[in-house]
Amino acid sequence: MENTIFRSKIYDDIYFSTDDGLLESKVVFLDGIGAPDCWKEKKNFTICELGFGTGLNFLNTVKLWLQTTTNSTLHYIATEKHLLSKAEIIDVIDWPELQENLDQMLQNYPAKKASLFDGRVTLELLLGDSYAQLSQTVFKADAWYLDGFAPAKNPDMWSEKLLFEIAQHSNREAKLATFTAAGFVRRGLMDVGFQMEKRAGFGKKREMLVGRYAGNSL
Repeated sequence: MENTIFRSKIYDDIYFSTDDGLLESKVVFLDGIGAPDCWKEKKNFTICELGFGTGLNFLNTVKLWLQTTTNSTLHYIATEKHLLSKAEIIDVIDWPELQENLDQMLQNYPAKKASLFDGRVTLELLLGDSYAQLSQTVFKADAWYLDGFAPAKNPDMWSEKLLFEIAQHSNREAKLATFTAAGFVRRGLMDVGFQMEKRAGFGKKREMLVGRYAGNSL
């Protein structure tokens, strides 16, 4: 796939790396939560992504999930305030290895909840402001992808009250990964019970953050 710049007109920020969006998704999010090891031996596993965007992280995660599990169920929850159209997603998700999964996702998109891949994956879209959606939805996540636009572009996605909601919705030892290494994000997540560390970032990003929830499951 040729490098494509897909930019939000609302936030003036790109949806994924122009170097290699697919590899960025793997390095930052899948490797960031320690997949597939993090879901081995688990009958049910819940991932919550803040910022569904193009669905790239979902599709990449499903690809690995289907390759590495047999009788387990993935519950993938994602918030999205500005839903992209099917046409926009088709235009930008142009990796052949994701095509089959993309076709099945789009058959149900944008249903709020859909059972996919013979019941092995449930996709639940929480449409609207991330804080508002989390504060009124009951679930516990085993892993988090924090993939909103950059904190400087979209500060609401990194607010103290939203980080607190993340902790409230986390199982103990829940994993977390994000492309940003902003100091206030790291400190905010530590304040709500996550143990955080910096890692080398992808492409032009020097650093990123990973963590695990060490606080009590609230």
